[in-house]
Amino acid sequence: MLERLREELQAETELETCAVAFTRAGGDRLLVSGYELAPEAAYGARTHASAELKPEYLLEVANRARREKRGCVFAHSHPMDDKQPRFSHVDDRGERRLATFLAARVPGEHCAVVVSPGGVRARRLGKDNEIEVVEVGRRLRLESRPGDAAIDEQRFDRQIRAFGADGQRRVAELTVAIVGLGGTGSVTCQQLALLGVSKFLFLDFDQIERTNLNRVVGAQLTDIGSNKVDVAERLTLQLNPPAAVKKIVGDVADDGVARQLLSADVIFLCTDSHASRAIVGQLAYQYLIPTIDMGVSLSVRGGVLSYITGRSQLLAPGLPCLTCLELLNSETIRRELLTPEARAADPYIVGAHEPQPAVISLNSMMASLAVTMFLGLVTDAPVAARNQIYDGMNGTVKNFTGNTDPACYVCSTTGALARGDSWPLPTRKE
Repeated sequence: MLERLREELQAETELETCAVAFTRAGGDRLLVSGYELAPEAAYGARTHASAELKPEYLLEVANRARREKRGCVFAHSHPMDDKQPRFSHVDDRGERRLATFLAARVPGEHCAVVVSPGGVRARRLGKDNEIEVVEVGRRLRLESRPGDAAIDEQRFDRQIRAFGADGQRRVAELTVAIVGLGGTGSVTCQQLALLGVSKFLFLDFDQIERTNLNRVVGAQLTDIGSNKVDVAERLTLQLNPPAAVKKIVGDVADDGVARQLLSADVIFLCTDSHASRAIVGQLAYQYLIPTIDMGVSLSVRGGVLSYITGRSQLLAPGLPCLTCLELLNSETIRRELLTPEARAADPYIVGAHEPQPAVISLNSMMASLAVTMFLGLVTDAPVAARNQIYDGMNGTVKNFTGNTDPACYVCSTTGALARGDSWPLPTRKE
């Protein structure tokens, strides 16, 4: 969408062009999922160096924003600026007047965006403090982040040869969350730390058990009873000492816990419950945080391994969600979201959860596909795969597309997409 906006604003090379978008709050983000070019009749004056919108058009914009309880974004072009654009003195004066006009009519945050052939810049309307512009889709484009993170070029020399110094900086400056630090999550943690990710958020409620020791990377016999997030933190700092780690010991299905993921730029979803995948999967679209979901499934019948399958999938705008692909079971989600008391009283829940088979080599396979997908998401590496299916019995990996449901309540414009704080997450309530 941002790419289209830039193209349309710069289609007129001699005159400034304006567009309007509307935002929703999403934690500390402002979420935008569409825009409208100002019609020709909306301009009061228009030159190569300035554009003025008529008061009656601005009043229409303000009234719509107030009705929908949304903020406004006013975008315009600088057609003569071939470098990273800067707001002009003309912009400063016009924005101050516009901010005063909106303050009396529409509460909330309003922004200004300027585009040029050299890039994009944004700020709070009428103020000097700039804000980042991020485009989320098949790639994560940090359009206005400086990209000046310090990197150890000697240490990461072989990676820089693969996807460039700018790519290595992007890896280093992103905040990456991992939900679930068990089999696939611990391998993902190891690989990301070695890649040079320097800001982590780990979320898991579980502790190390003896049965984890053959598949949780970094776990030792003395770790039995320790939180998995603590083991992951130790592993991370051993591999990448400058890294910063935030740990959350909690269940992402509990009310309020999932919202702690909103500080992440990218999420890896490494859990095996339908409820956690439903919640984080919706969060990915609702808050525009690209999420890579992965999993491995083994079936044993009569003591014989009958199939091995795995999946790695990017959840982001424009791509089908877990609901579209029918990968979630609504009844299982309902049961998993029950409180312990409600679960004990539910007549349809019989017996205990049976542990599933797990093998470190298969976890590593899917984690490697997911981390490679991450590189295609955040760097210029030409990695196109966004949904991969692994057949472990035949040793094949296939790309899979799937279709989006235009009326999906998770990933469509009529559903949770870019709704942010205005929609609830389907978490477990107290």
